[in-house]
Amino acid sequence: MATRIGLIAEGPIDRALLDPLLSRIADEKVGFTWPVDADDMSTLFPIRKRGHGGVLKAVQALVRVLDEQFLDFAFFVIVLDRRTRPVQEAIRRHIAGKEHRFVVGVAIEEIEAWWLADRTNTLAWAGLSPADLPAQCAYARSRYRAERDPTPKNTLDEITRISDRLDRYYGHGSVDLAVEFGEEYWRNGARLDDMCGQCPNGFHPFQRRAVNAFRRGRAASGRLL
Repeated sequence: MATRIGLIAEGPIDRALLDPLLSRIADEKVGFTWPVDADDMSTLFPIRKRGHGGVLKAVQALVRVLDEQFLDFAFFVIVLDRRTRPVQEAIRRHIAGKEHRFVVGVAIEEIEAWWLADRTNTLAWAGLSPADLPAQCAYARSRYRAERDPTPKNTLDEITRISDRLDRYYGHGSVDLAVEFGEEYWRNGARLDDMCGQCPNGFHPFQRRAVNAFRRGRAASGRLL
């Protein structure tokens, strides 16, 4: 039987990356030997709004339901981009008293920074070596730090334009490329420690909270390794 978690994120790219990433965290950091199912909560709470406004609406709807009934999820994951401080604060107010049921993450500047933080897998996915990156490419900088990149989407797009392996560009965001990377490189091989080093203020605390939530869920279900 799988551990079921609910996922609330700004868009399909976030969800495509977070599903395999959470499975990897449960496997490597907690020692899960069974599947993790990350359910998209937008299918339970259809919200017309998209982006961070839609995340807030979905959280409000979820909290109302949790006040009235039990939902069979180990916990719920919420991930937002950094430029959403008022929404972050509103969400924390809404989940007050239920914090043990939620893992809130903030990607700085956006989820693509976590992707770029896994340099080994990003280059392997693109079919590139460090020497293939032209000097003017942002990702080629010797002191590149994903969390300090002001435009991670642009950097990822630049990598796809350099790559001869990929058949499309990332542009302003490609769900297909996110799914490919997540399933082929992150589900069984995300380099979590590298990502913590590259994103100490966003990914590292998110991973820590997720690990604690997985451990609580395991203890509550009585699972043994």
